[in-house]
Amino acid sequence: MRIVLACMLTTAPLVRTMATAFRNPNNLPVKTCVVCQRPFTWRKKWERDWDSITTCSKRCNGARKQQDRQARRRGDLDSSDDESEEEAEVSSMDDASDPKAARKQAKKAAKAARRAVREGRAPEHGQKACDMCSRGVDLLIRCQVSANGQWQLVCGRCWKLPEVAGGVVDGDGSNPHYRYGGLWKNRAAAC
Repeated sequence: MRIVLACMLTTAPLVRTMATAFRNPNNLPVKTCVVCQRPFTWRKKWERDWDSITTCSKRCNGARKQQDRQARRRGDLDSSDDESEEEAEVSSMDDASDPKAARKQAKKAAKAARRAVREGRAPEHGQKACDMCSRGVDLLIRCQVSANGQWQLVCGRCWKLPEVAGGVVDGDGSNPHYRYGGLWKNRAAAC
């Protein structure tokens, strides 16, 4: 008997604390939606943001955003050019100081760069540098231009110089060490 009483005494406070951890469904906070003016109750997913929640659903939230955009457009049409330029400067300064906006811009830029690489529009993607001028290009000519016999990759601009080949495949004769060795093409470049 003593064991049963001891167990009941030790579990009773635990049951009380568990019961207070749950919200009573009959006593939930209620707010009024700013769009449809209907009451809506607290939800578990809004636990952290309940103070900032103003709309009852995604539909009302979209309608509120659309109303805000339309109000801003009407406000911009009524203002003069000087005022709109000042507002643009202020909004750009807000974007620079707002870390969330900066992260969003960085994400957009990274996505655009990945898309450019995928479509072959990125100028630096897959390019090699010319051994003479160090300019990144999509087409290089492999050739020997010195007495040491090392092969070099040169761009079209450098290949046309008289000290390389003078723009002639077999060489123009001004460089006795010139020897043609083929082409290198960037296959990732857009055709």
